Amino acid sequence: MILLMATLAAVFPLNPVTVALEKTCDPAYAEVCIPPPPPDLDCGDVLVRNFRVYLPNDSDIPTGLTDFDPHHFDGDEDGIGCEQQR
Repeated sequence: MILLMATLAAVFPLNPVTVALEKTCDPAYAEVCIPPPPPDLDCGDVLVRNFRVYLPNDSDIPTGLTDFDPHHFDGDEDGIGCEQQR
């Protein structure tokens, strides 16, 4: 059994962020599943761009959300994370 697990781990290495994504999503990010910190992630650590970030004045904030944009993906606070110019 241990040999099988070691073989699978060698064939299908797991990225720590991928593992975290499968376990939990931070509610601060509406349209994507990004794990809460730690670790602190940067836009280079996630594959998505131009996703919604809840702001304190939004009318549809998830119940109990108090930590808005914990990874600081929305530097200009316009509600869009990891903005990519088109």
